[in-house]
Amino acid sequence: MEVRKMTETRSSLPAAAQYARLGFRILNVLFSICIAVQVFLAGFALFLDSSQWGMHGNFAMYFAPIPVLLFLLSFPAILSKGIKMKSLMLIVLTLLIFATAVFSEEIGFAAAAHPVISLGLFLNAMLIMREMTKMKE
Repeated sequence: MEVRKMTETRSSLPAAAQYARLGFRILNVLFSICIAVQVFLAGFALFLDSSQWGMHGNFAMYFAPIPVLLFLLSFPAILSKGIKMKSLMLIVLTLLIFATAVFSEEIGFAAAAHPVISLGLFLNAMLIMREMTKMKE
């Protein structure tokens, strides 16, 4: 009887929202790891083997959709407006980082913002994680 009471009062969120939050957390951690790996691949190509730039570009295609999934999951997860806005910012930054890569010749020195944008992506994902850990279920 006592065990059932404890599990019933553990969370006031519906089960669907709890699962959406779990999925959101997992995807956010995965995205953060992918950004770190992407920066490593850029450093590898820059400092060790320039033939590996293709790997840096191709890897980005695999995790680029994650910010869209995060934004969409933020609604059924019943997350705060701040987290929703940070998720939206991840989408904007992802579009900007692709734009600086694809149009680097056309935009000239502005293409140098490419690595700075990756820092913004990583920082934003970390801020989302921090806000998620402060949230009550």
